[in-house]
Amino acid sequence: MKMPMIAAGLALLLGCNAQAQAQTPSPAAKKPAVIALVAAVGNKLSFVRQRQGTGSHIEPYTRNSVAINSQALNFAVLRGLDKALELDEPDSQRVFLSWTTPAEVGVAIEKSYGAKRDELLLEALREHLRGLPQREGWDRIEAVLPRYSHLERQGMAGKLGGMGVYVQPLQSGSVEFDENGEVSNSMTNDGANKTVNPKTGETAKESTFVAPYFYFDRVTLDAKTLAVLARKPQYDNIKYNDPTSAAIDVSNQVPIKDMLGRLLVLAERSAYQSVRGKSEVEVGPARAITPPASAPR
Repeated sequence: MKMPMIAAGLALLLGCNAQAQAQTPSPAAKKPAVIALVAAVGNKLSFVRQRQGTGSHIEPYTRNSVAINSQALNFAVLRGLDKALELDEPDSQRVFLSWTTPAEVGVAIEKSYGAKRDELLLEALREHLRGLPQREGWDRIEAVLPRYSHLERQGMAGKLGGMGVYVQPLQSGSVEFDENGEVSNSMTNDGANKTVNPKTGETAKESTFVAPYFYFDRVTLDAKTLAVLARKPQYDNIKYNDPTSAAIDVSNQVPIKDMLGRLLVLAERSAYQSVRGKSEVEVGPARAITPPASAPR
């Protein structure tokens, strides 16, 4: 009877195949990405205020800037990026970097205009990163850098960049149109903008407001070559108006100390949204900022 011999042969063959399959190495598990995060909000806050036009070539705004310790804002940005990437890439390892714009670069930026400022800052950051040997262990770098906008947008003044506060104390009858020629969703036909009551969080439509803003680029760099892989501009603001306030000037509806806390919230929220979009972040109350544990000192 040949059946036992055939069965034995099949068993031997199957056994060999099983053994061969067992000895075949499985594909290596994908290595989690190592992402370095850096924020350079800048060391100045801009304060821009609308004023009555005179019919001349002089723009209807006053502009001032105040020097600040920007690390609190930078840490808020880093926290927002970290939260978003933890959800987008849960297996990734994030490394926090600390960088301050060199004084000479700051002077050059002050003497420049428009998009030239953005390019000077990005190149200064890349120059700094070139000197970091540890980037050989990173996969990419996510950087948040101030961005300049010459155009008026979302009911805000033109020529804004980075982080600051815009005050519009005058009633406006202008109407802003979107790219399709339709009236912008952020404005009503009488020129009013969507505003938030700073006390209750309720929304309304008002022509006067005080608005913290954050205009920035999220720049993605290849960690090895420092080539720009992506560059995403973002223009965020929150317009506040308290209809129950007794303050004559809308800028006094939100105290300065409170406004600084709201800027921190905006910085974190905007950084998060630059990765995750605008529907999943909760805008909570202002709170103290704790530096990330791995941020270099």
